[in-house]
Amino acid sequence: MGKLIRGTALDEQVKFCFCMTTDITNVAIEKHDLYPSSASVLGKAMTIALMMGGNVKDDAAITIKIDGGGPIGQVVCDCNGYGSVRGYVTNPHVNFTRSGKLDEITTLGNNGFIDVIKDLRIGDLFTSSVAIQTGNLAYDFAYYYNISEQTPTSILLGSIMNPDNKCQVCGGILIQLMPDALEETISFLEKRIESVKDFSNLLNDTTDYNDLLEIFFDKNYQVLGERETMFFCPCDKGRFAKGLLTIEANELEEMIKEDKGAEIVCHYCNKVYNFSTKDLEDILKVKLSEKK
Repeated sequence: MGKLIRGTALDEQVKFCFCMTTDITNVAIEKHDLYPSSASVLGKAMTIALMMGGNVKDDAAITIKIDGGGPIGQVVCDCNGYGSVRGYVTNPHVNFTRSGKLDEITTLGNNGFIDVIKDLRIGDLFTSSVAIQTGNLAYDFAYYYNISEQTPTSILLGSIMNPDNKCQVCGGILIQLMPDALEETISFLEKRIESVKDFSNLLNDTTDYNDLLEIFFDKNYQVLGERETMFFCPCDKGRFAKGLLTIEANELEEMIKEDKGAEIVCHYCNKVYNFSTKDLEDILKVKLSEKK
């Protein structure tokens, strides 16, 4: 389980979302056999996804896709307003270090795009895309908010990976200015953010999220909501059976005659679903009946 805290601060001139994702990152490490750099990038991406989800309705869904051209390949995360998230990377076995620290910029790359797809349950999907500026996820998603949603935003992300390839800490905070924010409020907040030199260690040393929030806002903040978060994949055999219905009948026949079945692996959680010859024959019957 993780934790998501959202609220307002500095006389309601600022809204924030704080998220701890240590346990969620460890679940992802176990499911995908992630090496440290890949684990840190995916953990931070899932943190951002959850913070985005903290500002939408419970049944809304958000997908973010990040491709910076680096060796990790594509990073994909899904989340909803309930606090569930799942994610995967193309290449889980990536690890780069520089000066004794994980090198996430080399891992992710900085020549590509961030795509965000929001299903707010109001009809059409909201989609947007921005070019990756640096390969630093905190900076690049702040840039996304500033450009795509015209919302002045600061994001801090942190993670520490242990030598045994477990996540010691992962999390982040998203801070956004309200339209009526005063210049003195902006100046105060900028100084507080600049004073945080190592957000990863700050997260690691924080046992009470109130202590962390006070670093940014003193005691001038209000928590509006708190919820548990988790790595959760809703995949099941029925969903993949519906997917098999979309392929051509001759391909299903080939899978029945030559492959004697099918094995499908969920990208998000690595769960394996086996379809027997009879399973495929039943799917083929349904497909052929739909054509009549």
